[in-house]
Amino acid sequence: MTKRTSILLAAIAGLAILAMGIAWRVGAAGEPQASAAESASSLEIRWHGGGIVLQGTVQDAATQQVLAQGAAARLGGESEQVTDWLDITPAAPPVADAAALARLIQLGQEGWHLQRRPTEGWLAVQSPTDQRSMEAKALLQAAFGPGVAIRIVQLP
Repeated sequence: MTKRTSILLAAIAGLAILAMGIAWRVGAAGEPQASAAESASSLEIRWHGGGIVLQGTVQDAATQQVLAQGAAARLGGESEQVTDWLDITPAAPPVADAAALARLIQLGQEGWHLQRRPTEGWLAVQSPTDQRSMEAKALLQAAFGPGVAIRIVQLP
């Protein structure tokens, strides 16, 4: 092999190593962002202060409307006590049954707190083992579908 060919092969190998290093660096930089996106709540509902807060993202306006109506019904028609900070984002995790989620909102009690992430949902309640909490768990599973893990936890 000539000296010129050896230099050319060494340069190509160096460029390949540099390209792999850049690709690894770009991939590693994207991982924390993906993890943060997955851990952020995509839907949150809080029952407090005589009102209900709806916050996060839903896929469509129909789901947003059903949830806001369910919250207003829970409050005896007092829609001004419903804080609706829901954004319509087609990429939001789906709600399989918005009516079931609206029934959960009506069932909820002061202090309850729901968080939905892409693959799980949890509801903090006063008594995780009472009948109301078990009914809430069934409504959550229906609302989010069988692919979403549902947990009922004790309020702090």
